[in-house]
Amino acid sequence: MSRFILFMLLLLFATKAGSQTPDTIPPYLTCKPPGQVTVRYCIEELNASDVIDSLFDDSAPISLGIHRKCMGNAFPEYSYLYFSDWDLGPQTVSVWAKDASGNVSSCTTSVQVMLQFEAFCDPDMRFGYKTPLGKGIDSLMISINTHNCDADTFNRSIYIGTPGCCQTLSGTYFQLGTVVPAPGYEGVVEIIKNDAPLNGVTSFDITLISKHILGLETLDSPYKIIAADANQDGKVTTFDIIVLRRLILGVISELPNGKSWRFIPAGYVFPNPANPFEPPFPEEYRILSSDPGIPSTFPFTGLKIGDVNYSAFPGG
Repeated sequence: MSRFILFMLLLLFATKAGSQTPDTIPPYLTCKPPGQVTVRYCIEELNASDVIDSLFDDSAPISLGIHRKCMGNAFPEYSYLYFSDWDLGPQTVSVWAKDASGNVSSCTTSVQVMLQFEAFCDPDMRFGYKTPLGKGIDSLMISINTHNCDADTFNRSIYIGTPGCCQTLSGTYFQLGTVVPAPGYEGVVEIIKNDAPLNGVTSFDITLISKHILGLETLDSPYKIIAADANQDGKVTTFDIIVLRRLILGVISELPNGKSWRFIPAGYVFPNPANPFEPPFPEEYRILSSDPGIPSTFPFTGLKIGDVNYSAFPGG
């Protein structure tokens, strides 16, 4: 009798265990119709739940994620997105749901980006632009280039004009936003200032450059050597003196390439300070989408071309 009872108990356990089949059914998920969701403020999050029309699954809990267009086919890392005024108009998004058994489903729709003010999104960016003596520079342009998933280039130009306007401190600028290029692409941040080519350029600079060329008194900083390269050919020669003389005499009204200043990422270490042109020094920050951490601070050192004694007025 006891063997019969034991057999029945084993049979009941096996039957019950066999009835607990694994959950292989993904969540039922549908997105809201295209254009029904509107993003108006880039500093607000667009959550995956904002785009979902219906969601059901009997295997809780359910994890959510959301992708922008072209962000891959893996389950999203985040459940929210930010948009900027680069994204005005319809933007394709994919919403994903994953249940406790690991079953995944997704749906795709578009949201309408209609920002009510001009701004970048995400945390913040901080720019710095000072002379080698630490003086703040004004009247310049911050240029930011990045790409969307269709490889279109988006350029943002921020003009820093009158001292005190739109600045946190002299030689610095703060703005909401971040430089995050689409997968496979890169972002570029650079500073441009091409006004007042004669600013700080005098015959005394020509004398100092001449002494450097003759080896009588070499320029004591890689920044001064770069400033002495008036024609920007990667070396300091008598041709640079000729260019500066023609500029001082009014024979020409601008320096070669139309450039007045050169900006180098602050903190860049020249492998050979006596010859800063080899290897070529960077004049921009380049950010790859695959970089482990996207920088938010971009300090530059600005050099007035032709001004090797740093006498230029940095505000003009």
